[in-house]
Amino acid sequence: MADKHYSLADKYLLALRIIQPARVQDIEKTIIKIWPDEVESRSSRILQAIHKKMKDDNNLVPVRRGTYLLNAAGMLATQKLMKERDIDNIRMFLMKEQRRKYHKQARWLG
Repeated sequence: MADKHYSLADKYLLALRIIQPARVQDIEKTIIKIWPDEVESRSSRILQAIHKKMKDDNNLVPVRRGTYLLNAAGMLATQKLMKERDIDNIRMFLMKEQRRKYHKQARWLG
């Protein structure tokens, strides 16, 4: 889906930007969906460290316990990484996938 090679920190920022507000676990699942070939086995620990660093540097805005948004500096950083149109396209792709799962579940229930 995504053509450019990003570092894991860049993927963290982009995934949070796409699905915010989000928890670290949600970000990890989104990274696996968007960049399935580039996920490493140790990426979970690295994402936890990135999240802690972002939180310590006040780059995340807490919404509720364990759920965060990017602050203004984080939003600007993501604009430099990827075009807004591409972010919206990925967001739509994820929403359509979620809708398909919902409709499949609804048909199964009756």
